[in-house]
Amino acid sequence: MIKAVSTVTRALFGVLVASMLWALISAAPAVAWTSGGCTQSNPCSLAFTADGQPAGTTVNTTITPGFDSPQAGPVKVEVLNASGQPVTNSTASITIAITPTANPGSGTLSGTTTISAAYGIASFSGLSINQSGIGYTLTATSPGMNSATSADFTIWGSLQGCSTPQCSASASSAKTSGTVSTSSAAQDQILGAGVGGASYSCGGTYRPVSDPLAFDILSGSGVPQPNAQFAVTLQIDKSLVKSSGHPGASSWQICYASAMPFTAQPGTSASATIGGVPFNTGLLPDCSSTQGAPCVRARHKTNAGDVIVTFLASGDPVGKG
Repeated sequence: MIKAVSTVTRALFGVLVASMLWALISAAPAVAWTSGGCTQSNPCSLAFTADGQPAGTTVNTTITPGFDSPQAGPVKVEVLNASGQPVTNSTASITIAITPTANPGSGTLSGTTTISAAYGIASFSGLSINQSGIGYTLTATSPGMNSATSADFTIWGSLQGCSTPQCSASASSAKTSGTVSTSSAAQDQILGAGVGGASYSCGGTYRPVSDPLAFDILSGSGVPQPNAQFAVTLQIDKSLVKSSGHPGASSWQICYASAMPFTAQPGTSASATIGGVPFNTGLLPDCSSTQGAPCVRARHKTNAGDVIVTFLASGDPVGKG
């Protein structure tokens, strides 16, 4: 009998120890939350630091807080307690990704996307995106914490520093290419161009076929300059031309989008939001002695069967054929 009681006692003790161990494991996240004044019912939050917001750059180039500056330092996310104060002893694992609803170019984020915080801050120093697009944002997450979404930024196909007022840039995709030039750039400005990554349409019955070509004159910090004017060549691959039902060059139009109001062909005016910014859209009229930019200057086909449309543009524009 004594031996039997001893066996039962040991069994009960083993069950008790296992229960206590499970309780400790279950409580571990709550213990982590209490660091810095956060609790399970009042959790910590993530935030992009003031000096760690992602800025615009080119395809496959390191994203940093400095526009077109791959050496400017890492994108940074900090842990904040329920009062909005930094939790400097947090070592939480933080993951960063392109926000699913703000991925205009269907891009892929490369680099180390999960980092453990040091002194409450996770630093992401090797991120890049492989597709052009206007209005990307990044979202940071960590288990048990409120997520954070960055400010929006643009990934360009190319960025060309302008040393004289005459400045040009080009960008292309598999089926669409564009060359943009301006004679109004200041010496410290940048001409950006990118194909793809902008969703919009024009009114009327015309349906665009090509990828969109976005372009702009930017300050050194990436701010668009709304008074710029451009000469643009948009080339559409012959495979798209054949499938469009518009085999002749004369029928091709430019579905144009601009943050500034412009004169569009009658019945084609509409509106759209691109990268979080309201845009006016419509088909461009042909240039004439009374019709200035934005307007279509010429259309023709190459010997290979591609369609080329040249047009004049102004403001903060996007165009597609």
